[in-house]
Amino acid sequence: MSSANAWLLDIGDGRQVAIGQRELIQIMDAQDSFEVPLAPVHMREVIFWQKRAVPVVQLPLRLGERACTGNILALVAFHDTVSNSAGLGAIHLAAPPVRVLVDDDQASSLDEIAWEDMAISCFEQQGKSIPVLDLSRLFAAIH
Repeated sequence: MSSANAWLLDIGDGRQVAIGQRELIQIMDAQDSFEVPLAPVHMREVIFWQKRAVPVVQLPLRLGERACTGNILALVAFHDTVSNSAGLGAIHLAAPPVRVLVDDDQASSLDEIAWEDMAISCFEQQGKSIPVLDLSRLFAAIH
């Protein structure tokens, strides 16, 4: 049996997602974001990090729910398959990330079809299904 470290992200209203341990770069204040007119409703903000514009995603809005009202952003890095380079993005959070250890025996199937184009896998933690985000697909539309 193998295990891996992950970050559990609270995206509001009791919903959680996970990302790989090395994908979380920094926690930031959401008040430093700027609105982008005419952008998709779930990705209407950007932040600037090291002189680079970084898109900010509201996962609940992408799922057709209410926006996360927390003032925390998770700055994440991923392999951008379109440009074959490092990509950056940010995710609105309701609470600070929590580090967890995930074992193979926790693997489960996605219980919601809405996650199919954003998640690479899923695991069960304390009776909840936790989608593991595929950050490259999540941010693919803007890179």
